[in-house]
Amino acid sequence: RQQRWWKSRLPAREAARRSACTNKLKQMGLAALNYESTNKEFPAAFRTPETYAIQGNDSNTGQAGNHRWSFVLNVLPYMEQLPLHQNMIAKITSDSGYRPWKGGNGQRHNGADTVDTELTELLCPSDPNGSRFSGAGTTRGRTNYRINRGDIRMDNGGNNTKFPRGPGYAGWSGWNASRREQNLEFKDVTDGTSNTIMFGEARIGDLSGDSRAGGWGVATMGNVNAAQATCDALIGANGKYTSPNIGSLTQQPGTRWADGEEGYTQFFTIASPNSPRCAVNAEGWQCNPASSYHPGGAVMTHMDGSVAFYNDNIDDGDRTQGQTKNTNPQIGWHQNTGYSGQSQRGLIGALGSMNGGEVASTP
Repeated sequence: RQQRWWKSRLPAREAARRSACTNKLKQMGLAALNYESTNKEFPAAFRTPETYAIQGNDSNTGQAGNHRWSFVLNVLPYMEQLPLHQNMIAKITSDSGYRPWKGGNGQRHNGADTVDTELTELLCPSDPNGSRFSGAGTTRGRTNYRINRGDIRMDNGGNNTKFPRGPGYAGWSGWNASRREQNLEFKDVTDGTSNTIMFGEARIGDLSGDSRAGGWGVATMGNVNAAQATCDALIGANGKYTSPNIGSLTQQPGTRWADGEEGYTQFFTIASPNSPRCAVNAEGWQCNPASSYHPGGAVMTHMDGSVAFYNDNIDDGDRTQGQTKNTNPQIGWHQNTGYSGQSQRGLIGALGSMNGGEVASTP
């Protein structure tokens, strides 16, 4: 009898958790729209204009990685977190070495810095890793909610930020040393805001090496040209990665909400939700589609603020096909950044791209 009672309660509890998760992503979508209403542009995935104006680029300060502040920092004032935002801006202004992965004054993962703040608004109730581990394993503040960079894999490096197909733009581009602002506006979303994914959820990384949980794998991939099948091939017995990326707990996906690097606050619509995820290394060239602990799919927010649950079996094209190169002669040597036109990643790719020319309806 007790076992039957437990089984009867699990679906209802998960339904409540999924509802709470959906509402949080709804609020994040509204925060982005309110940010756009104030600034006439959408929040940047990283290299935000606000922090760039304070810290400049790496060559100006001699501090590598100062461009890595994430979109979360931008939307904090629109999530009823204005004091936290002001505190962080004050620290960025006063401390030239303040970074999302180490805080200020060398405070590394000790739970004492502003970037360690735990925000329930960023955590899905279904994720068992939603709270920081204590003691030696303490990480920065965590997040399940990430910004979509589109249907092609892109690294955060200066030469790989100019041509994103999703709304996760870099606020400033160092491509060809132009240092130009390139924030996203409504006019850039030619596929329609109701047909374009802005935010989605992803599992927070753990040290399990389990593809069904927070694990991920290391693969030899030719930068952007790798196919999702490369990650799929890493799955061995019992759902474990045959080449797991155990690494440091503090470098697991989603363990730094203030960090704009791919694994921490970004995802890509390169494959259906809960597909295997992998990378070249701990922080670069990641294949990290949306994921969750909700049975059968993941929640995502569109650019008009609407929210939908996307199933694991949504069409994602030919998973064995490597990424097509861009043939635009104006791009020239930089053609490995991807392609233009309709997505080669099926329906999920069409929904993740903002200007592919597709008309992709939500489920």
